[in-house]
Amino acid sequence: MFLLGIGVLAPASALACAAPNCLLGVRFPLPEDGGVVPANVPGLVTVPPLLENVDASTVRLLLPDGTQVPATVTPGAHQTQVLVPDAPLEPGTTYRIEATGVCQHQPDQAGSTTFTAGPALPLPTTTGTLTVDMPSQGNFNVYGDSTCGDRRVEGNFTTLRFTPSPELLPFLPWVHWTVEVDGEPWSFAKHGGLTAQGEENFETRRYENNRQLLFLYTFCGYVGCADAYQQPPVPSLPPGHHTATLKATLEHANLTLPPVSVDFEVGCAAQSTYAGTALMAGCSDGGTEPEPPPPEPEPVDSKKGCSQTGGGLTVLGLLATLWLWSGRKSHHSNG
Repeated sequence: MFLLGIGVLAPASALACAAPNCLLGVRFPLPEDGGVVPANVPGLVTVPPLLENVDASTVRLLLPDGTQVPATVTPGAHQTQVLVPDAPLEPGTTYRIEATGVCQHQPDQAGSTTFTAGPALPLPTTTGTLTVDMPSQGNFNVYGDSTCGDRRVEGNFTTLRFTPSPELLPFLPWVHWTVEVDGEPWSFAKHGGLTAQGEENFETRRYENNRQLLFLYTFCGYVGCADAYQQPPVPSLPPGHHTATLKATLEHANLTLPPVSVDFEVGCAAQSTYAGTALMAGCSDGGTEPEPPPPEPEPVDSKKGCSQTGGGLTVLGLLATLWLWSGRKSHHSNG
């Protein structure tokens, strides 16, 4: 009961692989390489520091002379704050967006950035195209467990290849993403999580306890350093045929972009070294070769000694015997 109580009181797995840190600052997703912002952008997103929040009252859009642009600030996906201008932006005008991250046990961190507005563009109606690489067998790192470290595993893996549609490209910074496999969530990426080349922007997900968005795999065994009897760090896909679906959501656009899907297959070339159990792969010298599982204990001759099998029941039996003996002794004493 004590151990069960410990389990109940234990904190849930962390959502990030670092302590709350305002020094990372707030982030303002914008077009790459200083690109222009469409005048009709549905909402400008402010991403909070790691595990922290943004003070909505500090999110402002300013003209070069310091005049505040009328806008509404509302919550967005993934703890963001979204600034929605009351009127379209003025093409050719430079704006500054600013906000302050509110942090526990640390000073608040203010951030700002500038951008130039471009002409209004039609809102996207398509997402793009999705393909998948041929699966490969080999060693790779996986992320996403509560220990916040990467684990070296052997498995079968593949990578999704996404090409954004031309009409989606100008609005890419304000899109957040979800990948589902067979209808179940696999991973997500925050606003600006995919580049114009359709590749994952790892700067947007630093320290997150989160799988890579476009990397799919099934485990076939550990090959790196881990604690003895370490269970898989995060669940992997079962071997077999699957369907991956990429969903894009343009923040505050009030439209539904059609998801894109692709079929793929993963499977181990030989029987998994997990075999449904943990594999001892501990090492301290940086090697990658797994140690063999510990040998099975030899049976103990009951004539020569006592087996520890069922030790919990043995202890309970001993306690019960002592209790009965104490009761009888007390009875005889009273008599």
